Amino acid sequence: MRAIPGTMATQHPDNAAAAFWLGKSFIDSRDEVRECVVAFEELGCREFMWDWEGKYVDEAVIERLFEENLPFFRKKRLGKDIFLTYRLPNIWVEKGSYRILRAFANILTAHDIAKDIGLHCPPVFEIILPMTTSAEQLVYLQGIYSDFARLIRKDPERRIGSGNPPVIEMIPLVEDIPDMMGLGDLIRKYVALYKRRGLGKIKALDYVRPFIARSDPALNYGMVPAVLGAKVAVSRARQAAEDCGVEVYPVIGCGGAPFRGNLSPQTVKRFTEEYRGVRTATVQSSFRYDHPPGAVAAAVKGLNRELARRAAAPGMGAEEEREAEKLIAVFKKHYRATIIEIAPLIIEMSGHIPRRRERRLHTGLFGYSRELTKGVSLPRAITFTASLYSLGIPPEVIGTGRALREAFDVGMSESLGRLYVNLKQDAQDACAFVNRDNIARLKGRFPALSGVEEDLKWLEGILGIPAEPTLNRHLIHRNMTSNILLLLEEGSEVSAMVEEAAVLRGFLG
Repeated sequence: MRAIPGTMATQHPDNAAAAFWLGKSFIDSRDEVRECVVAFEELGCREFMWDWEGKYVDEAVIERLFEENLPFFRKKRLGKDIFLTYRLPNIWVEKGSYRILRAFANILTAHDIAKDIGLHCPPVFEIILPMTTSAEQLVYLQGIYSDFARLIRKDPERRIGSGNPPVIEMIPLVEDIPDMMGLGDLIRKYVALYKRRGLGKIKALDYVRPFIARSDPALNYGMVPAVLGAKVAVSRARQAAEDCGVEVYPVIGCGGAPFRGNLSPQTVKRFTEEYRGVRTATVQSSFRYDHPPGAVAAAVKGLNRELARRAAAPGMGAEEEREAEKLIAVFKKHYRATIIEIAPLIIEMSGHIPRRRERRLHTGLFGYSRELTKGVSLPRAITFTASLYSLGIPPEVIGTGRALREAFDVGMSESLGRLYVNLKQDAQDACAFVNRDNIARLKGRFPALSGVEEDLKWLEGILGIPAEPTLNRHLIHRNMTSNILLLLEEGSEVSAMVEEAAVLRGFLG
């Protein structure tokens, strides 16, 4: 039987501090093979996402993994005990579809490399498709892969590709709330298409691992809609899998900031209670490098155990799903109204956020942009979050207080508390990094920030939490963000101070 990993280490560039095994915070593509081994061997992660989307990638990963760490991979079989999973570009969004073919060739040759040295085959058999919007996309890529594999197997001397996996397994990554709400239908259509195209005769479809994003939905809709949308997606995926007679093992992509999931070594218990039914969680760069390695390894072990134990949790009822959809609409409305108005401030600040990976541009020749609404383009989620935290305006609070008041007024506060278990704690974690002076100072240029002042008032009044710094490190962070704003107004470079503040709060963005 396939072992389902509980933890997936990723290359998300959200760490503030240096990687403990490298001694620096910037990790270039030449370091990532070693990073993969460290995640497996020292931290206990069961899966590693090898990212071909939006960044430069070491295409010799399989050769280097095996050549440099053969004794380890003889003990821990890649593709059996631990897993390397490729995230590929979405050819319907990102230009440069040739990168898909290079990745397919990489997967096919990985099989032969492993076979030649007596290791488990195939070492790579599963790929993640970001921004999945239809079942047809999944089956189309499976068809392209199968055609490619068939072509290689036609080698008359049978020197290459003699035993390549004939079907590649697909992980649909849904990153927009409408797609998350439609995840059940996507799974049903995918299972039906898989059978109709005859793929089931080659390899049975026993399970699906839908991947639910947390960061981009938060960027586009706000923190509360992202949490509720993820829960509805997990529930509907479970029901669809039961209808289709397959197993479902949901993956969720969470970062360290509450806005992006609030998953850190200190919040494992809260996280697993919140996201019951999830089988795999991402442990991103901040999780692994902004905390002591011993604490990280212990937290990874705990995640592996708890996610397996809680995976069979019941889904939401139909009435709860409808309540979640109503709440999403309320919170989205207040969040977006402010973000659209302060987008120029976020973009201005984003140029000062330090880089952590060799990422490709997301606009231009090979990239793509993600618009909040027509004419309003924002930085990617990590940079977006880091920009606002660096100014003392945590994105978690934006629109949330006003939406809480509306939910209370229309009698939905009980539903919200039941559906989002950790809302109070997540909001309190974020509010510790508020800088009210900065908000008041910036209000002259961006009047929409008066709405954030109102949010803070309602967060304090309804949730009963302090919407301001309380501990010494929070107060120091507030002072740093005050200095960042003053230096920005002088036209000074503030990247070093941004990094210092990020280290203090325990994540970049």
